[in-house]
Amino acid sequence: MLEAFGTNEGLLFFLCNVLPLTDDPDIYFKYIEACARLGNFKEVERVIKETTFYNPEKVRDFLKEGKFSDPRPLIYLCDMHGYIEDLTRYLYTTKQLKCIEIYLFKVNSSASPKVLGTLLDLDCDEIYVKQLLNSIRLCPIPELVEEFQQRGKIRMLTTWLEARYEERNQEPALHNALAMIYIDSGSKDAQDFLIKNQFYDSKIIGKYCEERNPDLAFTAYKRAWGSCDEELIQVTNKNYLFRMQARYLVERQSPELWAKVLTAENPHRQQVIDQVVQTALPETKNVDEVSVTVSAFIDAQLPNQLIELLERIVLHNSDFADNKSLQNLLILTAIRSDTTRVMDYINRLDNYDGLKLAAIAKEEQHGLYEEALCIYKKFNEPVEAIRVLLYNLDNLRGAAEFAEKVNKPEVFSELGKAQLNQGQLQACIEAFIKANDPSMFERVIMLSSDSSADADFLIAYLLMARKTLKDTRVDSELIYAYAKGGERYLPDLEAFVSEPNQADIQKSGDRCFDERLYLACEILYKKIHNFQKLAQTYIKLKKYQAAFDAAKKVDVPKVWKAVCFACVRAKEFRMASLCGQYVIIHPDHLEDVI
Repeated sequence: MLEAFGTNEGLLFFLCNVLPLTDDPDIYFKYIEACARLGNFKEVERVIKETTFYNPEKVRDFLKEGKFSDPRPLIYLCDMHGYIEDLTRYLYTTKQLKCIEIYLFKVNSSASPKVLGTLLDLDCDEIYVKQLLNSIRLCPIPELVEEFQQRGKIRMLTTWLEARYEERNQEPALHNALAMIYIDSGSKDAQDFLIKNQFYDSKIIGKYCEERNPDLAFTAYKRAWGSCDEELIQVTNKNYLFRMQARYLVERQSPELWAKVLTAENPHRQQVIDQVVQTALPETKNVDEVSVTVSAFIDAQLPNQLIELLERIVLHNSDFADNKSLQNLLILTAIRSDTTRVMDYINRLDNYDGLKLAAIAKEEQHGLYEEALCIYKKFNEPVEAIRVLLYNLDNLRGAAEFAEKVNKPEVFSELGKAQLNQGQLQACIEAFIKANDPSMFERVIMLSSDSSADADFLIAYLLMARKTLKDTRVDSELIYAYAKGGERYLPDLEAFVSEPNQADIQKSGDRCFDERLYLACEILYKKIHNFQKLAQTYIKLKKYQAAFDAAKKVDVPKVWKAVCFACVRAKEFRMASLCGQYVIIHPDHLEDVI
């Protein structure tokens, strides 16, 4: 009824009493409508701010269509309900630029991204947009960047972003935007910025660069140092940047990343390996980088590639040429996978664990005996070297020549043992004498007892042995050797027994007697005054007068009978009768004499 009469005053008077008692959106809209038409914009503003029962879209459309002189209710409504783009379009198309500035500077600066984006859509003068932007210090940077980026106007933000950068704002969106601007502009500072800046998001910028500049994408991903490894590998594979990938792998020192790249399923594995071998690793000065890389190749079971890698480092890179671990690994890998290279490495390298590697080389599954021999010679291990010659190469002649060349006691000792095992008595005795080694005297003596070897060698050996050994058997064997040597050694035998010694002369004499070495027996039995055995010895020597004299000193019927009977057999009856006279006084023995 009131509307029919067009009385806004009456309508307002009526509604102001109804309003507190209702939440009907239509009543609220009518109240706002009446206030606006009567120019009471403060009341419109109050209702918009303090209540929520009205329909915001309906009120917005009413205020826009009404084109009222005071835009503040519309500004507050749009700000409260997110109609920023509608507000901006309305104010711009109605040429109320001042109101836009008031809204941004005094009401809500955080709405700047949407306001400025809408102005760009409305083809607003870019100079004016920049003026607005540069007047705003604080606003949501991610939204601002997104609005301008969507419209391809991100470069317009350069000055504003750099100003925030100078204020040391660390928000990633700010630094991401600056990176994009520098990248798109082709600035020489882009690379430097990506390397030094700490705050941009590597994953976002790397992805942004992939189609524009793969090198910069690599730089961005690399700066993340681990969190973008997969992206880095993908972009370098896609753009054939294997040298850059290889350098990153070496510097990164990540066993897990190495394992992914060196897997057999990687179609680009060989290209990466080539660049690691040819460029990345030879360039490094860091021993840890080398160590991790080498370990990765070992774990990936790539022996041939590992050899190539190590050759490049050890043989062509002076910084690691003397690295003991790498030299060991190079030779060891060659032993296990490419034996043709081992000898060359052994000769060219010097700082490796020779004993350990030689032991591995001469293992049965490898059989690198010549290489082991070479190592032992190079590392001045002549004993191990001659053992290889003797027991692995079965080269007794070569071992003998080597021993003569080296001329060391311990080497001759090894040679002597081998010759002894072969039954070469004279040769082993010569070796043991040169070694001054009596340790095998028992075996030497045993071998000589079954051999017709020249006594000269055995005597020389035993004389050497008794210088360091005080052993009854050694001295006894020396006596026997003198005895077997014949008459020319009897003076030596006599001189020996006259000096202090450890020999068992009685046993030695009996042994010589059994062996019919009677001249030696004479000397030995004389020494110990065994006249009974001496008499028997003289009988064998046909020295009957001497036998008589010896028997006389013993004066035993048994001895007298032996001398007597021997004289009878020799037809020395006068001497036999003299002996018999000492027997017949014993009735028990008289019958034998008769």
